[in-house]
Amino acid sequence: MRSLKTALVVILISLGFLVGYFAGWRVNGDNVVRLTPDELSAAARAGQLQQRIIEELQGRYYNEVDPETLSEKGVDGTLKSLDDSYTAYLSPTEAKLIEEQSKGEYSGIGAGLQKQDGALVITAVFEGSPAKAAGLGPGDAIVAVDGKTTKGEATDASVARIKGETGTEVTLTVRKKGETGERDVTLVRKTIPIPMTESRMLKAGGDDVGYVQLYVFDGGAGDAVRREIDKLEKKGADWIVLDLRYNPGGFISDAVDVAGDFQRGEVVSTKGLHSPLEVYQSNATPATDLPAIVLVNRYSASASEIVTGALKDLDRATVIGEKTFGKGVVQSIVPLGNGASLKLTTANYYTPDGTNIDKKGIRPDVVAPDDSKTKKDETLARALAFIAAR
Repeated sequence: MRSLKTALVVILISLGFLVGYFAGWRVNGDNVVRLTPDELSAAARAGQLQQRIIEELQGRYYNEVDPETLSEKGVDGTLKSLDDSYTAYLSPTEAKLIEEQSKGEYSGIGAGLQKQDGALVITAVFEGSPAKAAGLGPGDAIVAVDGKTTKGEATDASVARIKGETGTEVTLTVRKKGETGERDVTLVRKTIPIPMTESRMLKAGGDDVGYVQLYVFDGGAGDAVRREIDKLEKKGADWIVLDLRYNPGGFISDAVDVAGDFQRGEVVSTKGLHSPLEVYQSNATPATDLPAIVLVNRYSASASEIVTGALKDLDRATVIGEKTFGKGVVQSIVPLGNGASLKLTTANYYTPDGTNIDKKGIRPDVVAPDDSKTKKDETLARALAFIAAR
């Protein structure tokens, strides 16, 4: 396996399907990854062992073998032993596809995606999208893309294969939520205008409630939420409800800015074995001092959890909904020099009170799951009832 000693660590953000990495570190010059003699020796022995096995297979196996395939499969096995679904090897083809598809305007099926228990699951479907027209919805699993399984594949690679030029077709093998059978659905890709925010005024007893939904932590999310809050306050809002349901995250800088719309101070910190402690704070003047509620569900992840955890720990907002997804780790992308890349977890993140919510999620102050089988939004209704009772 190639040494990571001189690799340049870069961040790859793929927001076409709202799947992103929210933090990372850069390694170059004096900050090159430096391994101890024991670490270098262990890595060398591992490489020698893999080389010896491939040589024996080439010289003795009863069928012809492809050393490149064996090498990649060996890397996959090594990474799977970490039991970390966010760490994966991206082949040169996958890495190139991800890079190409992350540029320019997003065209695809109009759905948010997350890996859950190894499955590629739809978390949200946008109005006017091919996914919506095909009857796909949150909780449905995409088992294969154009006949190639998504199992064991990096989320980014699956997403890149679903994305493509407007007007082209993609065939998804889908397992509907709550069902065991699978069916193929062919969709025509479309350019999807994904709104960053939406807002409206609601009533809760005698109070006027300003409601803001944030769909993605893309560049400028903090400013977008601030503008919505300003409009709602001018309309006489007494409360602000920030809806982060179905929002799987994005940039850590945007998470800090959104939290800063409500509260000054520490928002999140990150730390790993090879990544020093870094504390992220908001020093901006908050957009509002109105009482606030944050709505979350099982698909609220990473940057959504950063904001939720910060406002909860600082007693700035009441959290209502379901336990969040539980993604409390930082990923980075390391080019390997042969066109391939290594996506790896480099650090944990911690809420202001020092809690790492990875694989645990954030428990709401008020549990109020939404029933997808009804037209009523039970979570939002519970939030309005909570306000009316104050």
